[in-house]
Amino acid sequence: MPKSTSAEHVESRQDIEQIRRLILGKENRLVRETIKEEARNTVTGALTEALHDRQNQDGSIDKVLQPLVEDSVEKSVTHNRERLVSSLYPLVGSLVRKSVTAFLADFMEKTNQLIENSLTIKGLKWRIKAKQAGVSFAQYAASQTFVYRVEHILLIHRETGLLLNSVDLSHKGKSDPALISAMLTAINDFVGDSFLAGEDGLKEELQAVSTDNFNLLIKPGPSALVVAAVIGSPPQKVSDQLQLTLEEIHRLYINELNDFDGDNQTFKNSANLLRDCLLSEQKNTEESGKKIPWPAWTLLILALIYGGYQTMLWFNNNQLEGKIKQLAHQPGIIIKQLEVYGNNRIKLDILRDPDAITISGWFQEHGLAVNRLNISEHRYHSLDPEIIHMRARQILARYPGIASTWQNNRLTLSGALDIIEMEKLRNKLSIAGFAEPMNLSTAQLQLTPAFAPATDTATENKIKQQVFNTLVGQISSIQLDFAVASEAITPKMHLALQRIYRDISRLTPLAETLELSFGLLIIGSSDNTGNKAANRALSLQRAENTAQALQQLGLSKDKMYVTGLGQLDIAQVADTARKVMFNVIFIDKSQ
Repeated sequence: MPKSTSAEHVESRQDIEQIRRLILGKENRLVRETIKEEARNTVTGALTEALHDRQNQDGSIDKVLQPLVEDSVEKSVTHNRERLVSSLYPLVGSLVRKSVTAFLADFMEKTNQLIENSLTIKGLKWRIKAKQAGVSFAQYAASQTFVYRVEHILLIHRETGLLLNSVDLSHKGKSDPALISAMLTAINDFVGDSFLAGEDGLKEELQAVSTDNFNLLIKPGPSALVVAAVIGSPPQKVSDQLQLTLEEIHRLYINELNDFDGDNQTFKNSANLLRDCLLSEQKNTEESGKKIPWPAWTLLILALIYGGYQTMLWFNNNQLEGKIKQLAHQPGIIIKQLEVYGNNRIKLDILRDPDAITISGWFQEHGLAVNRLNISEHRYHSLDPEIIHMRARQILARYPGIASTWQNNRLTLSGALDIIEMEKLRNKLSIAGFAEPMNLSTAQLQLTPAFAPATDTATENKIKQQVFNTLVGQISSIQLDFAVASEAITPKMHLALQRIYRDISRLTPLAETLELSFGLLIIGSSDNTGNKAANRALSLQRAENTAQALQQLGLSKDKMYVTGLGQLDIAQVADTARKVMFNVIFIDKSQ
């Protein structure tokens, strides 16, 4: 019986397979071994062309080779640093020069843009609007300068929501990409679980999220998501680039994505792919890029002019102040306060002795012209040697018969005067600041013959008695006024005590001539505030402090008697009787 056609066909195929096994070996072993032996030669002849054709086809060769080259360079730097440095040394100088040149050019461009955007009216408006919007000036300027700009790119594992990699345009890393990816995944899961599924049965997914500062574009894939943070209004090409990058990552890292266990180190080389998504487009401004920021330059010039004027004014005022301070070297003048302000305006507070040079005269003498001079002048009694010499010359000019000499700042007088003129001279010198024996000596003064002792002793004694009584009256007229509950001796009181000491020094020789004994009674008193015992103690303390001050001037303690009256219950003076009073008690020795 003849065989059917199908049976013959099956038998033929079996025969062919048997012949192939006999020729090629089991499972084509002989062919594989032959191909393996010749594989190197075969690939060598087609490798370059294959790489070229694949690169032209989809551009994937450089994306695959770039991480490998980077790792190789890193290992070479680690293990063969000296060799690499020697090889690159001829290029380093040129690279550094070009880098510095590029840096300076970029720095000047950014500085010019910063000045232009900061000091112009537009820049000021941007700052105000940025503050109102609650964003930084840099972010607002970027939103106004660029149509759009991609700031951040995130690669997120779809199943776990973990961050695989991220790139940042500014490389500052102010935000936390891991936190952003976690929050974004949580929001995406919330949307998918909370809203109805689509007609195809798939859950809803976020495609975009808008915030005050960014627009987030989300491109989901089977195993990963690519998220872009964009300033401005992104065009369609940004979305297309995200899609291409996502497809490329799935093609290159499909096994890593499927076997992801939480370690994202296997995706570190994906940064090069993600950087392709950092796109931007700058706005076309109508104004020229080379425009001159006239408002900024105007403000700068005005600031320089004002600063120069203030510097010159400060320098001139300092010079004028230094010249005016020389006024303090003048005898009889003390500068309490000096202020030079504005355009040669002067505020001057001084103490000036009546015999010192006038302020206006000193300014004219030194050729100082001021726009406004505000002087507050207070009188005081100077003890400068030059002022004292001047006073002595003015006083002695009225006594041509008196000769004067100075020795160690002590005035010595010689000549002849009658007793009246002699006492007048002593009074004037005492007021001028002279006191025996500190800076005055009148031992060489002699009485004129008209009042010599052998001529008319009675008349002479009568005149001396009048002078004695006058001095006693002067001492008794002096009173020291104290503050409430105070017993301290003030500088003003010291001047009065010096006058008392000078008068007592003049009383002593007169008392000897008139055969009189005298003593100084120092009486303290108090007002009616407080209790009487305390007031009595306070009044006594005031008198004792006064006696101690006179004793320091040279007055003998034996010539003083101190007492305290306590409070004075006199209606008219009871509340102001905080005083120390003086009285001279004298008796005739002959009685």
